[in-house]
Order: sequence, then structure tokens, then C-alpha cells
Amino acid sequence: MSELKKVALWMFGNVRTGEGFWYSHYLRLIDGLSEDQLFWIPDPKKLPIIWHIGHIAHRERTHIGKIIQKIKATIIPPEYEIFATDWCPVYEIRKSIHSVKNVLNWVAQVRYESQKYIYSLKNKDFYSLVETGEDLLNVAHWLFITASHTALHYGKIQLLRALLKDEIDSPC
Repeated sequence: MSELKKVALWMFGNVRTGEGFWYSHYLRLIDGLSEDQLFWIPDPKKLPIIWHIGHIAHRERTHIGKIIQKIKATIIPPEYEIFATDWCPVYEIRKSIHSVKNVLNWVAQVRYESQKYIYSLKNKDFYSLVETGEDLLNVAHWLFITASHTALHYGKIQLLRALLKDEIDSPC
């Protein structure tokens, strides 16, 4: 297995070994939280934890499925478009998604599809250029941009959880 594939699988969590970058396991952050806690916000202008969870999956599916793989079919269910890039109030998120359980199942499926795609790559595939109309980056760039994006929202989820639980904010 190539070094790039090993690193990519590690960044996205390797389903075969249960190992991976701790930022890749963002669903662990919400273990033990109730549905009300997943929708809690410290201020009406903020986004809840469930939005960040769904947004990570939305962007992952967009980057890997639409941009890298060029899948033309609908790969993000319409009810999860709420997790795209625009701010929306909590009541709209609740109305759109129907069920937290379904969102979490979809998020897990997105990660499975990403891992399956990464596992299928040959070493040369990581260097293949991906045209987006704006940028010309290779597959490896897009995978690492996506993992970095996940880490950013992981931090936001950590902060929201700390505020929710009135815990001391961890500096690292």
C-alpha cells in the first residue's frame, strides 16, 4: 500500500483497523448527548452541533463524490442540503432533517463511501488533477483539504460541547 493511501486512510479513519486520526472520529464527540443537546445553541446566531456534524458529511460527500469522483447523480439527499454552506436557524434544521438518527446513519454512510473510495485508489490516482473551474488541484490535495475542513468543525463541536456541559475549555 502506498504511503499516500496509508496517510489518507488514517486521516479519514481506517474502517478495517479501527484506527485513524482522532479528528476523523467526530461522531465520538457526540456520544451521550441527547437530541435537545445536539440542537442547543449558546446564541440565536450560532449553529448547533448537529449542523456541524451534517456539514462535515455534506462537504466530504461534495468534495469526494462530486468534485473528485465527478458523480453526476444526486448523492446528498435533499433534506440534508440544509447542511451546505449557508447559516440557517435551528427550527429550519429540525424541519428539514426529520430524524437525528437518520442524519447519523447518513453521516456514517458518507464516511464509509469515502473510505471505500480512498481504499480503491492506486498510487498514481492521488496525483491525478481535478478541475473545478477555479482550481487545478490533485486528488491528494482535495482529500487533505477535506480532512482539514473536518478538523475545523471538530474544534467547533468541541467548543459547543464544552459550553453545553459547562466544562473547562481544553486549550489543545
